This record gives sequence, C-alpha cells and structure tokens, in this order.
Amino acid sequence: MKTGSGFALALAALALATGCQKAQEKAQETAMEAAIEQATGNKVDIEKDGNAVSIRTNEGDIKIASAAEGGTVALPDGFPGDLHLPAQRRIESAMDMAGMQMVNMQTDMAVAALSQEIEQAMQARGWKREMAMQAGDGSTLVYSKDARQAVYQLAKSDGGGTQLAVRTGHEGG
Repeated sequence: MKTGSGFALALAALALATGCQKAQEKAQETAMEAAIEQATGNKVDIEKDGNAVSIRTNEGDIKIASAAEGGTVALPDGFPGDLHLPAQRRIESAMDMAGMQMVNMQTDMAVAALSQEIEQAMQARGWKREMAMQAGDGSTLVYSKDARQAVYQLAKSDGGGTQLAVRTGHEGG
C-alpha cells in the first residue's frame, strides 16, 4: 500500500470512527468513499460497525477501532503475542493496515519505568534492540526479530502516566 494512500485512508477511517446516527453514518461513508477514491485513485468500500471502521481497497484492507472516552478496544486480530505490553493499560485505538498493526494506549506507569520494563521484556523474548532514543518527556525504542520490527513510542501524558504507541510489522514494510 502506498504511504500517502494509507495515510489518507487512515485519516478517513479515524474521522468515521466517531459516533453518529445511522442515516448520517451511511451518508458520511458514501462521501468519504468518494473523497478517498478521488484522492488516491483507488476503489474503496467503507463499513462502520460501532467503534470499528473497515476500509477495503484493491491494495489491502484497513481496520481501525477507537474507544469512546475512557473506554478500551481489543488488540487487532493476530497481534503478536511476543510483544510486551504493560499489564495495566487502556487501549484507546487499534489499527490493522495491510499487515502493519498499531495500538495506542494509556498506562499509569511513568515513562522511564515503562521504558525499562519494555527493554527487559523484549530482550527476554528474543527481540534485538535496534535503537533507543530519549527526548524530553518521551522515548522511542525499536526492536527486530525474525524479519519483523516493533516500534514503541512513549510520551508523558498530561494527566500523568504514559501514552504508548506500539507499531509492528515486517521490516521495511
């Protein structure tokens, strides 16, 4: 999937993920499909089911779920079990885009403590750290294993704790 196309589709799906009435949903889906098709040149089919949106294209499928305020969503189907996630977490959104999966979550852990926990757990599970970068109130950790990559982005939350984004997929993809 082309990066620009994927980004446009992901943004459209996030816009659809917010709640609205049934008649408005169908009109919004139709308008969004037309806009994406015009912007990307790809035929798309958008379906909304509660807090989940599926976009089907000839280049692949995108599935996005976003939680209502204070809620949580499930991990994407097939999310790798060998990735470390904090035990206490609230998954705010999850995306599966043609083999690349991403989850965004909130945890009460401090950035430094969570970063250390991730480092220890990932290495214990056979992942090799490729990069560790810290800037201000956040950090980025990149790991690889068996032609797969996992990227962790941590940022201090305004309300305390940590916002954590985890992206995984095949290296180079």
